[in-house]
Amino acid sequence: MSNTVSTLDVSTPPPEQTPASTSATAPSPMAPARAALYIAASVILFVTQGLGMQFASANLVQLQGELQATTNESAWLMAAYMAPYASMAIALVKVRTQVGLRRFAEWSVIIFLGVSVLNLAVHDLQSGMVVRFISGMGAAPLSTLGFLYMLEAFPPARKLTVGLALALTNTALSAPLARLISPVLITYGGWHSLYMFELGLALLIFPVIYLLPLTPIPHAKVIGKHDVLSYLCVAIGFGALAVVLAVGRLYWWFEAPWIGALLAVAIAALTVFVLMELPRTAPMVDIRWLLTPQNLHFIAVLLVFRFVASEQTSTATSFYLNLGINDGQIPTLYWIMLAGSIAGGLASAWFLDRKRIETAHVLALLLIATGAYLDAHATNLTRP
Repeated sequence: MSNTVSTLDVSTPPPEQTPASTSATAPSPMAPARAALYIAASVILFVTQGLGMQFASANLVQLQGELQATTNESAWLMAAYMAPYASMAIALVKVRTQVGLRRFAEWSVIIFLGVSVLNLAVHDLQSGMVVRFISGMGAAPLSTLGFLYMLEAFPPARKLTVGLALALTNTALSAPLARLISPVLITYGGWHSLYMFELGLALLIFPVIYLLPLTPIPHAKVIGKHDVLSYLCVAIGFGALAVVLAVGRLYWWFEAPWIGALLAVAIAALTVFVLMELPRTAPMVDIRWLLTPQNLHFIAVLLVFRFVASEQTSTATSFYLNLGINDGQIPTLYWIMLAGSIAGGLASAWFLDRKRIETAHVLALLLIATGAYLDAHATNLTRP
């Protein structure tokens, strides 16, 4: 996180400035109908970005024949996508500050539209990996825009409660949606049908950027040569980690020494990145702020919840796949997952808006524990 915020003037207002004058400059609340449009725009942005990523991961088995690849080779499509995607969000913080929010939004959608067209040119594994790598770079800005559009719909007091909860809810929609939509699209035309659908969504969000502009933010020249070097290090580090996490589980360590080499490269690159960022006055990532006790506690809680919640998007689907049940046979499961994600997001927004964060955490853990207990009794005879 950039330190540029610390340079803002936080001095006491002059005596002649009254509460009435400060309230006069406060932004007026957005009309409910217009706020609903911004929320809908956020949903479309998140779903478009998420489906582009999930279509490949949800259909690796079905796409093997079309791409002339084995299961392990098909998994490299996800690795190619995640390698640039994992680090792009860090660079985009300063990019949008330097070029301005509106220009950032316009160019992000134009680039994503071009990348969506490239997906239609894929005909084998090699071309698929190249296009997926470019797709990972092109899709990263859409997540940022999805968050910004959701926060735009709410007044300042509710941006980091209701707005943040609903934005995070949107990130969970694409996984079940991809598995609901994919069987039909695969039947009509395989890979090209999947990404023709993505292209249609990209064309849908193209006018949204122009018809629903975001509130402009002050922009200034904040990118320097040290930022370029820092980003190269973090891109190499996160990219290597993304590859190991995406495909490393499919190979035996002693038969794939490149796994250890990639981990060593990742550790070295990220260590250099941290050493470069620590002495900087305007770092790309504020390492000292991230390592405060409050942030470390917050990160630990997020990791625990992410670990225990991974069953929904990976374990359950893999379990049924290993039993020979494909996505087209269990649509009810994904409808339940979709409904549960939406209900959970709305409940989180309600709890956050009323400052009952601890209650929400306890309730979430109880629900996850109940689900885990029920899953513990699943056997090879278990069916949806």
